Amino acid sequence: MKTLFYFLIFGILIFNTGCSKADDNGYLNSDLEEINSLSSFESSIKDGVSLVFFHATWCPKCAAQRPAVEGLLNEEKLNTVNFYQVNFEAQTSIVNNYDVVGFPTIIIFKNGSEVSRFEGQGNSQKTLSDKLVEFL
Repeated sequence: MKTLFYFLIFGILIFNTGCSKADDNGYLNSDLEEINSLSSFESSIKDGVSLVFFHATWCPKCAAQRPAVEGLLNEEKLNTVNFYQVNFEAQTSIVNNYDVVGFPTIIIFKNGSEVSRFEGQGNSQKTLSDKLVEFL
């Protein structure tokens, strides 16, 4: 009985330290800034170059696209780009205002105007990076 108890405690410790916890928005440790209102969205994208990742927390295609988007955060040449994310289901006013019809969708803005859009998964970090550099 004592062995079973230790085995269970050990298993719980391994599970809790080996798994990343999702944050309140349902994704793992994201460094993308979450936009939570249309007014905040519009003020965030008004100056400079911004990339906005529209996603749904439960969407496997969004999860597959996320590493390429988050990888951009580590590129020195993109240090002046603003990176944001919008929860497709929670922010319908933003989604409707910017005609986002599916997810994942990535939109690049320059000084508040849309300059490029990627819909669906499979957009490589290099493709996204090259497109961002065009607008810097």
